[in-house]
Amino acid sequence: MNKLTKREFVIISTFVIIMLFIIVGKYYYNESKEIVFEHEMEETKEIDEDIKKTDITISKKEKLIIVDVCGEVRRPGIVKIKEGDRVVDAVTLAGGLLNTADRKQVNMARILIDGEQIYVPKIGENLTSINISGSVAKASIKSDKININTASKAELESLDGIGESLAKRIIEYRQNNGIFQDIRDIKKVSGIGDKKFSAIKEHICLN
Repeated sequence: MNKLTKREFVIISTFVIIMLFIIVGKYYYNESKEIVFEHEMEETKEIDEDIKKTDITISKKEKLIIVDVCGEVRRPGIVKIKEGDRVVDAVTLAGGLLNTADRKQVNMARILIDGEQIYVPKIGENLTSINISGSVAKASIKSDKININTASKAELESLDGIGESLAKRIIEYRQNNGIFQDIRDIKKVSGIGDKKFSAIKEHICLN
């Protein structure tokens, strides 16, 4: 076998060295990519955990309250809403105002409190009394009849056969189930049967 010339030896040696550099360089390049990728994955995982913790914190802070929306709205009744929301939010959940609603008498910007009742009067009604907290507005209807959806305990007690105990039950029923849709629904209140209803039906109304 012929011996390599000096020139051939130099060429082959140079080629081998270059190949070694390429192989070693590629190895370290892949290693560095894996390290960077693992680092990025760890950072992404940490960010995801931070987001989850933030979401949990926010959800814990979002306490729900219950309010009763009645009067001139499309879907009167009980609505659940976030603490800190305003009257306009509750009215929106109740379907919005009817064309007959007197918007000027309702403060849509007021912040709600748990358990309150929002009454939206119709055009022509006059709000004559507001409770101490300012949360319930009662409409004074131009009629001799008692509005069982807005009447106070004292007003209910003015009805024949309705004492303090029954008046409280009517108000509690209204708070728990929403406004009465029919005057006959008052018979769903414990203690009011057909006989008592017959005695008061000509003296009560819904609006």
